[in-house]
Amino acid sequence: MPILTLVAFLVVGESLVDLISRGGTWSFVATPGGSPLNVAVGLAAEGHEVRFASELGADLFGGLLRSHLEVHGVALDELVDTPTTSVAFARVDQAGGATYDFRFTWEYAGKPDLTGIDWVHTGSLATAVAPGDAATLAVVDAARRAGALVSYDPNIRPDLSGDRADAFARVEEIVRSADVVKVSDEDLRWLCPGTADVAVARQWAELGPRLVVVTRGGDGAVAVHDGLVTVCAAPPVTVADTVGAGDAFTTGLLAHLGGDLSSESVTRAMRWASATAAAVCSRPGALPPPRAEVEALLPAAVTATTTA
Repeated sequence: MPILTLVAFLVVGESLVDLISRGGTWSFVATPGGSPLNVAVGLAAEGHEVRFASELGADLFGGLLRSHLEVHGVALDELVDTPTTSVAFARVDQAGGATYDFRFTWEYAGKPDLTGIDWVHTGSLATAVAPGDAATLAVVDAARRAGALVSYDPNIRPDLSGDRADAFARVEEIVRSADVVKVSDEDLRWLCPGTADVAVARQWAELGPRLVVVTRGGDGAVAVHDGLVTVCAAPPVTVADTVGAGDAFTTGLLAHLGGDLSSESVTRAMRWASATAAAVCSRPGALPPPRAEVEALLPAAVTATTTA
């Protein structure tokens, strides 16, 4: 098993509490959430140094999030206090799919310290909701100037994304500043309906990123990188729910790239990403799965690479 190259990450984005229903009922359980928070926790669980720049409410749910971050070893120095914690209701159906309803604000105005940071990751609502989106994008610009790698996951929430054309233009602007982009096929169906996901990935790869990955749920994922297309299968599992699956994929991808964007590294990281996402789907919620469960799924994360 290759030795994991450890990287210092700064993750910038929202933290919120997911109120998740179980088995199609209307009973909800409070769990820590927010795509960037999930990625920060997952990267720390993999042994990377992680700082998390976000807003954290001075309320009961804020205490839940702070405790969750501390337990998983995420540095809290870059957190900004806010009066209340944002909430997302996630109603899970019998098949494990989730429908979301947000009570969300993002007024972030932080200027995190990039000293010693190798990689900045951001995306989701933090890059789409004003007024905090401006500060988030300023961090991305600063990271580029500092020579850090940048990764981006649009993680589109149509109810909060506004006009489709404006959202697409905003997403492509950030894509131009990123080294690595991870996007779901669901995101792309909303952003550019009628266009094949791999076609969009090729277009985005021409804008600047070294690596563009599209996740396809149970159908695996496809990556465009260095003139190649790599397809990776999703290991089959019994789905408990899909909450946090995309974030788990992002975690596995970034954690196992380790700052190396070579074709060999991309293939290895794609396998870890797919296995990590599958392991998360096999259990309720978005907590990082035990490494042994991910390793057991790796043989089923088969890849195939062709020229783009």
